[in-house]
Amino acid sequence: MPEELRQDEYELLARIAHRYYVDDSTQEAIAREFGLSRPKVQRLLDRARRAGVVDIHIQAPPWLNLDLEDELRRTFRLVDVIVSPPRPDPRSQREAVARSAARYLERRLADASVVAVSHGRDAGEIPRFFRPERRLDCAFVSAMGGSPRVDAPTNPNEICRALAERSGGRAVMLYAPAYVEHAEIRDELLRQEAVADTLRLAAQADVALLGIGGTDDDCTMVRSGCLSTDEMARLRNQGAVGDVLGNYVDVRGRPVAAPHQDRLIALTVEDLRRIGTAVAVVSEAEKPRAVLGVLRSGVIDVLVVDEPNARAVLALAREDGSGDDGGPVRMDPAGEVIDRSVLS
Repeated sequence: MPEELRQDEYELLARIAHRYYVDDSTQEAIAREFGLSRPKVQRLLDRARRAGVVDIHIQAPPWLNLDLEDELRRTFRLVDVIVSPPRPDPRSQREAVARSAARYLERRLADASVVAVSHGRDAGEIPRFFRPERRLDCAFVSAMGGSPRVDAPTNPNEICRALAERSGGRAVMLYAPAYVEHAEIRDELLRQEAVADTLRLAAQADVALLGIGGTDDDCTMVRSGCLSTDEMARLRNQGAVGDVLGNYVDVRGRPVAAPHQDRLIALTVEDLRRIGTAVAVVSEAEKPRAVLGVLRSGVIDVLVVDEPNARAVLALAREDGSGDDGGPVRMDPAGEVIDRSVLS
């Protein structure tokens, strides 16, 4: 007999639980049968689970990593985590993560949703698997400028176009480069109505679909010609481990004052914090430190990631996250601290 239950209590909980879980009776029908209120039935069912009268076993498919997802969710205070199983090569791994991200968007998006879209190989793979069951009247908005040297599938404008075509929504393009030569050129572009209106709409998004960039010489920013290998080396020397929309952070999630920041045309970290759900999608094998830094920045709400990266990120967090060192914080849209990320 479960502890702290009298015999009559045990019998009542067992009868009610049997009606609900085995006979499939509704709580309202059980309330009528036992002469109880519906809230009372709900409280008794909750007590039956707490007391061990009911032991729910979930037969999950073997490829799901629910415990790993829970650990990531708790460690980084995320709203949701989806971990894709490992695949034998980078391409199939990216496809698996993109498929998971597409399924999440299909469940999450509603009519009139506005989605701010990042650049990158992982984000660019998502449209291939994005198949909403019905037409979605959504707006997919570029959250960052592009580059003529970026392959079409990884350019934010092209990702927006492909997502809109798959869902029957509309794409809102940002006709500007990600980086310009001088701050004065950036300021002038931001005064242009077409550029300013697109960024303003992206900042008002319900969902942000984001890639996480690394700082190696083969990262998207270097391959696209936005930054040189020398500039990337300087960023690494400053402690940068990764970026989101060109906003660089160190491994503790603290912003790195990049010398090119005043040449960047994209949403800022503050803009991202105001968006209801920021979804990061990542699969590359060289990304654990980048993912750790961006997660610690407090910008991300939902992480879609492959299992090797997930385990590596947690291992890194355990190695160097021994407590509160005055590092990153999670903030509300007004910039007020909600809670400090203690990653251990």
